[in-house]
Amino acid sequence: MTAGQEIEIWSGSELEQCELVHAGDYLFIPAGVPHVAVNRSTENAEFLGARNDPAANESVVLMPELDNIVP
Repeated sequence: MTAGQEIEIWSGSELEQCELVHAGDYLFIPAGVPHVAVNRSTENAEFLGARNDPAANESVVLMPELDNIVP
């Protein structure tokens, strides 16, 4: 994360895992793992994502139904 207070990264098929991320932190999310980033602060958060899949954009699967189960 490059800027901001704190974000929550919820991951897993039922979003059962939560990691708190702060500016300067590095986070690895394995390929194929559903995840949602949540910023509960009023301050903007910025992070840099990198992928090694040459078809990165094509392999993304949007799962808006996960938004409804974020604690």
